[in-house]
Amino acid sequence: MSNVIINTRTSTSFTVLSAATGTYTSGGTATQLNDYRNFTSTGGTSNGDTVLYYNVATISAGNTVDAVVTTTTTNTNITTYDGTSASANAGYFQPDLQLTGSNGKAVFNFAFYEHGTYTGSSTGTPVVLKNVTISSIDLDNGGSGYQFTEFSGFQQYTLTNDTELTASTVSGTRLERFTSTETTNLANVPQDMVQVTYLTLSSINVAVGLIGSTDAIGYFGISFSALAWGASITDPVVVSERTIGPRSITGISTSGGSVTYTTSNNHGFSVGQSVTVTSCSTTGYNGVAMVITSVATTKKFAVTKAQTGGSCNSGSATVTIPRSETPAIGISIVNNPANLAPSAANTAAILTAGSATTLTRNDFGAASFADSDSNPFYKVRITALPSSGSFQHRVSGTWRDVTRDEEILTSDIDLENLRFTGSSPVVIKFQVHDGLVYNGADYDLGITVTSRSQAITFPDPGTRAAGVTFDAGASSDSGLTVSLESAQTGVCTIVDGTKIRTEAEGDCVITASQSGDSTFSKATSVEQTVHVSGRSAQSVTFADPGRQILSTNPKTIASNASADSNLAVQLVSQTLDVCTITELDINLVSAGPCEIWAKQEGTAIYAPATTIKHNFDVILPSWTVTYNKNPASSGTVPPAAEVTKTLSVNAPSNSGNLELTGYSFAGWNTQSNGKGSITYQPGDAITPTEDLALYAKWSASITYHANGATAGDVPAVQSVVPGVNALATNSGLLEKSGHSFAGWNTLNTGLGTSYAVGADFTVAGDITLYAKWTSRVTFDGNNQTSGTPPAATPAAVDSNVTLPANNGVNPLEKNAHSFAGWNTNQQGTGTTYAPGVGAFPLTGNVTLYAKWRSTITYNANGGTGDVPNPQSGVDGNITLDANPSNLVNGDLVFDQWSLTEDGSADNYGSGATFPLSGNTTLYAIYAKRSYLRIITPPKISQNSSSVTCSRGTFAYMVKGVTPVLAAPTIANVFLMVNGVAFSSSKPAVTGTSVSWLKQDLTALTSGDVLTCRVVANQGGVAPVASMSTDSPLAISLRAAQTKEMNAIETTFQSEVNAAIAKQKAALATNPKLVLTFNATFKSEMAAAQTKKNGAISTSRAKRTSDVATAGIALIWR
Repeated sequence: MSNVIINTRTSTSFTVLSAATGTYTSGGTATQLNDYRNFTSTGGTSNGDTVLYYNVATISAGNTVDAVVTTTTTNTNITTYDGTSASANAGYFQPDLQLTGSNGKAVFNFAFYEHGTYTGSSTGTPVVLKNVTISSIDLDNGGSGYQFTEFSGFQQYTLTNDTELTASTVSGTRLERFTSTETTNLANVPQDMVQVTYLTLSSINVAVGLIGSTDAIGYFGISFSALAWGASITDPVVVSERTIGPRSITGISTSGGSVTYTTSNNHGFSVGQSVTVTSCSTTGYNGVAMVITSVATTKKFAVTKAQTGGSCNSGSATVTIPRSETPAIGISIVNNPANLAPSAANTAAILTAGSATTLTRNDFGAASFADSDSNPFYKVRITALPSSGSFQHRVSGTWRDVTRDEEILTSDIDLENLRFTGSSPVVIKFQVHDGLVYNGADYDLGITVTSRSQAITFPDPGTRAAGVTFDAGASSDSGLTVSLESAQTGVCTIVDGTKIRTEAEGDCVITASQSGDSTFSKATSVEQTVHVSGRSAQSVTFADPGRQILSTNPKTIASNASADSNLAVQLVSQTLDVCTITELDINLVSAGPCEIWAKQEGTAIYAPATTIKHNFDVILPSWTVTYNKNPASSGTVPPAAEVTKTLSVNAPSNSGNLELTGYSFAGWNTQSNGKGSITYQPGDAITPTEDLALYAKWSASITYHANGATAGDVPAVQSVVPGVNALATNSGLLEKSGHSFAGWNTLNTGLGTSYAVGADFTVAGDITLYAKWTSRVTFDGNNQTSGTPPAATPAAVDSNVTLPANNGVNPLEKNAHSFAGWNTNQQGTGTTYAPGVGAFPLTGNVTLYAKWRSTITYNANGGTGDVPNPQSGVDGNITLDANPSNLVNGDLVFDQWSLTEDGSADNYGSGATFPLSGNTTLYAIYAKRSYLRIITPPKISQNSSSVTCSRGTFAYMVKGVTPVLAAPTIANVFLMVNGVAFSSSKPAVTGTSVSWLKQDLTALTSGDVLTCRVVANQGGVAPVASMSTDSPLAISLRAAQTKEMNAIETTFQSEVNAAIAKQKAALATNPKLVLTFNATFKSEMAAAQTKKNGAISTSRAKRTSDVATAGIALIWR
C-alpha cells in the first residue's frame, strides 16, 4: 500500500485521509453520532472512560472514520455532553465541566481509526488525518471562573485582533493555553474563540478547564473544523454618505459674533457638522457651508459668524454626512510558540546496482523521528545530493532530478514519488521538518549498492479463527531471514519471528521486510491482512488498472471488481482529487496517483475480505522521453520520462555514470551521431512534441597547437562528437617565419597524418593537432655561364631533404670552374651540400647557390721532383701550398711560383696568398742552390796609429730563399792597397774587426788607397768576398747605386702592372681567349724582365768599377 504515512514503526498500516475534504461529526448522543459505544465505563464522563464514536468523519464515499475518546479529569467532573441543548452547534464536542476543587480540567484523547477496525485495545487501523482545523469556542466567564483550553503539537493558532483570550505556554510543558479574560458569560462570539491547525494527526489531546473555585461551571465547545469569524471580524463596517434636511428656518438672531437659526421642527443636527443655509437673503450666508458650533435646543443651532444684515425667515438648512468606513477587526495567525525542532538519526539503505529503487520515509529517519510537541514528520529537505547516480522526484507524473535544498513532503514519499538509481555507494544529506521548523543538523542516508536484489514471497493468510498459531510462510529468494511485524497486536502477534498467532476477532496488518546485507539489497516490504473471524472466508478480485492516460476528462474505466462470495464489492477512492467512484466504475478526473480500494466488509456468514488496494498513475496525454547510452562502454541510462503534452521535463544528469573511453559526456542529443539540432544539458527544459529518443552525446576535444608559429592565434578548442567532423580553418592567421601554413597534422614533426583546413576528420578521442609548416629550397646558378638551375624542391616539413644533381638536360656551367655542389652563401663560403644526397636540414625557405670551384695546378716547369697536389677552392684569396718544394732544375733549386713559365709576372712564394678567379696553372721558378749572401759590407777606418777593417755580415741562404740565422765562417780579411792585397793578411778572425798597426804598414806611402776585403766561407757553398765601401766616396757611390736600382725597379714594376691590367681587361672582355692573352702577357712580361735584367747588369758593372777605387787614402806620410 503506497498511500500511507509511516510514523515510529515500520508498519505501513496508517490510512491517509484528508480531513479538509470531509466532515467531522461529534456530540453527546446518538442523534449527533451514527453510533456510540462505551468500552470501559458509563459514557465518557468519568476519569479513564473510553468511548468509541462511529462514523464521526466521512472523508469520501466508503471512507469513514471512527474516533476512540479517552477521558482524563483533574479536579473536575464532566456533568454532561451538551450537544442536545446547544442545538445550534449540535455537531460540536460539547462537554460541561464542574470543578471539584480549585482550578481543574478535562483532557480528551481522540484517536482515529478506519471505520469498523477498532474492536478493543491494540486493534484497529489508525487513520492519519491531514489538514485538520480544530476550533475551541465560547471561552468566557460564567461568573465563577475563567475558562481555558489547551493544545500541543499544532502548527499555528488564530485569534481575533480584539480577542479576549490570553495565550501562554504552560510551565514545564509544551502545552499552549488560551485563557479567557472575560468577566461575564457571553454568547458564542469570535473574541472568545481560538482556532488551531494541524498538518497531520492520528491522535490528539484536547484539554478544557476552569480557573476558579469548587463548583464553578464551564460550558465548552470543540469543533473539528474552521468556523466563521463573523462579518465584523473579516470585513470593514461601511456607512454610506447621507443627508439630513432640508430643515425649514423660521428665524435668525445674532449675538456676540454667533448666529442662531431657529427651525420649524427638530433638526437633528450635531456640533461640528457642516451646515448649508439656502433661500436666505442674509448677505454672506446664503449657500455657504458653515460649521455648527452649538445646538441650543432641538430646534436651534448656531454658527460662529458675524451677521452683515438681512433676514432669513423663509430659508432652509441641510447637513451632509460623508461616507465612513470602520476597518475590520481582523485576525492574527501565530506559529506555535511552544514548538521545538524535531530530531531523527542517520539511516542506511542497501539498494540494487542499476535498478531504480523507491525510497521510503524510513530511509529519511521516520523510524527515529522524534518531536517533543508530537508534531508529525511533515517533510524533508535534501541538503546534499549524491555524488553519482540518479536521484529523482516525480512531480505531476514526470520524473525530475532532485535539486539541492529541494523540499519533499513525506506524503509524496509515501506515494512512491522518490527513487534512486546508482552503481556506487553514495550519501544523501537531509533534514526533517515537523510542519514548523527543520532540525538544525544534517543527517546522512548512506546508500550501499550491491549487485543482487531480493524479493519477498508472503502468501495471503486469508481468514483465521481466533486463538490459532500458523506459519506466515514469508521468505526471501536471497535466503536471508524475513522479519515480521504486526500493526494491531490486540488482534494478532508474532511468535518465534516466523509465526502469526491470532488473539481476537478483527483485522491485523502484518508487514514482512528484509533489510539486505553486503550481497543483497533491501527487499520491498510486503503487507498482508489477517482476518480473524469465525465466519466463512471470502476474497475480492480486482485487477490493477495500470497507468492510465487521461485522454478525455472525465475518463471512466470499469473495475470489474467482484467477490467469490457473490456479495457486492465496494470501491473506495483514497484520492478524490484524481479519481472518484460510481458504483464499480472508476472516474479519472485529473493527473496524479490514484489509489482505489476494493472492499467487502462481510456479513453474518462471511468474514470481511482482504481489501485489495491498487495505486496507479493517471497521466495527461504525454510523450515518452527515452535515453540511449550511445554506445557507452559502461554505466546505465536514466529511466524514461513521461512528459505531459505542452509541459517540460528537465534533462537528467549522467547519474548512471555512463562512460565512453576517450570521450566526455556532453549532454543528450536528438541524434545518435551527436549532430542533432538540439543538445540538452542536465537541467535544461525538454518540451517534446512527440515521443523523443535522446542519445548520450559524447564529446572529444580537438586542441590546435601553433607548433612554433611566430604570429597569429590558434583556433579555439573544438568540441566534437564521435565520427566525422570538420576541422577548423586557420582563422587566427597563424604564421611562421620562412614557412607556409599547410593544414593540420597529428604530429608536431608534421610527419603524421595531414589534414587540410576544414577537412573531414574521424575522431577517436581527445587529440591535439599541430599546425603543419612547410618550406622549400630554391636554387641559384650563381653567375653560371650556361645552363638552368633546378626547380625548387617540393614543399616539405622541416627535415633532411635530397638536393638535386647538376646533370639535367641543361646543366649549369661556368667557364674555368667546375660545379662543386650547393652552398648556403653566394660566395661559396657557407655550408656546402653535395647534390643527390638527402642530408640537407630544411628549416625554412632557403636559396642554395651553385658552388663553383677553381683548381690551382702546380707545374714543375722543366724541373724534377715532387710538385704539390692540385688545390681547389672558390673564387677569392687562397693560401698556396706552404711546404717548400723539392723541385730542382739542374743546379738550380725551387724558388717561387709564377703565372708565367719564365717567372716574369705575379710570382708567389710557398704559403703565399693567391687571388683565385678560375682554373689556374702555377709554374715553378728556380734559383741558385744554397749560397752565401752579403748582408752588410765591411768598413775601413784609420787613426793615427792603425788601420781597422770591420768584418761586415753575411747570411747563409738555403735554396736561395731562406736565410739561416747562424753567421757563416769568416775565412780571411785582407787589407787592399791600391787594389792589391797587403802581404800581411788576417785569416779566420772571430772578432768584429781586424787592425793593422802603423808600424806594420811602413811600406805604404801617403796617397795609397786602402780598402778592406773580407772572404766568407761555408761548407759546400762557394766562398763570397765583400769589399768595404764605407769611405765617403764609397758611401756616395752606394747611395747613387741604390737610387739607380730603385729607378730600375720602379720602371720594371710599372711595366709589369701595365701588362697585368691589359691582360685583365682583355680577359674580362673575352674570357675564352685566355690562352691567347696569356701568351701575350708572358711575352710582355719577358720583355720587361729582360729590360730590367739589362739595366741591373749595367748598374752592377759600374758599381763594381767605382767601388774598386773607392777606398781611403793613407794620411800618415
